[in-house]
Amino acid sequence: MNGSNQEDTHRTVERVARESYGRLVAYLSANTRDVASAEDALSNALVAALTAWPRDGVPQNPEAWLLTTARHSFIDHVRHRQVAEASEPTLKLLREDSMEMTLSAEFPDERLKLLFVCAHRQSIRPCTRHLCSRPFWDWMPRGSLMPY
Repeated sequence: MNGSNQEDTHRTVERVARESYGRLVAYLSANTRDVASAEDALSNALVAALTAWPRDGVPQNPEAWLLTTARHSFIDHVRHRQVAEASEPTLKLLREDSMEMTLSAEFPDERLKLLFVCAHRQSIRPCTRHLCSRPFWDWMPRGSLMPY
């Protein structure tokens, strides 16, 4: 699209915004009962108009286009808020768990205990006991000692 058509489109968006901004905000806020969210949704619709109308052309009824786009923006905002509220307990639990982990930075060293448990004579199977009692080189197959 050339520069003059894009300027015409921007002027059209500006004109529609000036003429119908109050009416659209009033309609949206009456349906949603939230003036701030209605204004945010309408501003998102105006930004979308600035990107879509130069590309696709100005619609026949720009106010209806803005209203529909603002409604969709508001619905997206409500869905996003619902997901955030639904995940809040999980995030709070994860945050508490991470705080506990950082507070208890000292982990008990259980390696020595594990070594004694694994090396105890009663826990070693007979074949493993046989392999452990002989030196490593006696039971290591000679073919596997080839240099690379």
